[in-house]
Amino acid sequence: MDLFSKTYSCYYQVVGRILEASRKRPVSRKEMEELAGRWGFSESALYIVPKLMSGQWALLREEPKGSYLSRCGSDVKLPLTALQKSWLKSVLQDPRIYLFFSEEEVCRLQEDLKEEPLLFKSGDFYYFDRCQDGDPYGEDTYRRNFRTMTEAVRSRHLIETDYRPADGRRRSIRLFPFRIQYSAKDDKFRVEGMRLKENGGGYSQAITLNMARIVSCRDAGPAYTLPDTEALIASMRAEEPVLIEISGERNSMERCMLHFASYEKRTEYIEERGVYRCEIYYDRQDETELLIQLLSFGPVIRVLGPAPFLRQVKERVKRQYHLLHDIIPSSD
Repeated sequence: MDLFSKTYSCYYQVVGRILEASRKRPVSRKEMEELAGRWGFSESALYIVPKLMSGQWALLREEPKGSYLSRCGSDVKLPLTALQKSWLKSVLQDPRIYLFFSEEEVCRLQEDLKEEPLLFKSGDFYYFDRCQDGDPYGEDTYRRNFRTMTEAVRSRHLIETDYRPADGRRRSIRLFPFRIQYSAKDDKFRVEGMRLKENGGGYSQAITLNMARIVSCRDAGPAYTLPDTEALIASMRAEEPVLIEISGERNSMERCMLHFASYEKRTEYIEERGVYRCEIYYDRQDETELLIQLLSFGPVIRVLGPAPFLRQVKERVKRQYHLLHDIIPSSD
């Protein structure tokens, strides 16, 4: 039955939520509209709810007092499409998949998907702007430490680590990890957390650890007091977002949205000039990486501000020009 115009689109998710609620107890039209408004678009309720109530989509059974029950006897599970299966099989080639699944789970998935074609192979991609000394995703110790750390972030537990920084001297660190980030440029994961004071009396400072430099770590139990991580994350944010202008040429708008998907953004279309203006919000420690990423787009992007960031762009472009034309910059 062809209900929707796009495979597993927002409408599927909305109807799934309504069926889940109406399987447990009768739901009213108002409740269905609230679910549609929460999980769909502003106009979703106007399109979905009447079709469910009228029986055009024969998924609900009308009950007394204008309420409705699901006709489905169990949870509704959408089967994977052929495209989704091919994509999943392709993603399983990435060694980072073992950070989130055990070897047994990956082997089971590979067996289930062995008849599916690959969308792409790992060798199809060439990373020309990424460091070559990425994290050792294949090492058992690294995978074990990664899983311990991610579980501590979820459960809001403390962690005791044996850490080897760049100077090579091993240190014992006790911290409350609150975020794990990935750098596409460095191909590395890092852990952000609050370090505990040695006397155990609260937290001393924010700290960032490279995941690959963690020799070992273990769960130290729940934190007795939780730091205000939202305020801490906000304090790490740059004072002003980077403002860029995207020409739209050479599919630049779609490329930018995909490339900067991990950043918070606000984008608007300037109709009179036919360009897009985008604000990119970022953490201060990611400034150099963001700068390099923006420069990689060349003339289809124009950096408008803020002034300190724009000054760095000009300096880098000037330096690149000198290197390209073998010009020795003047001392002044």
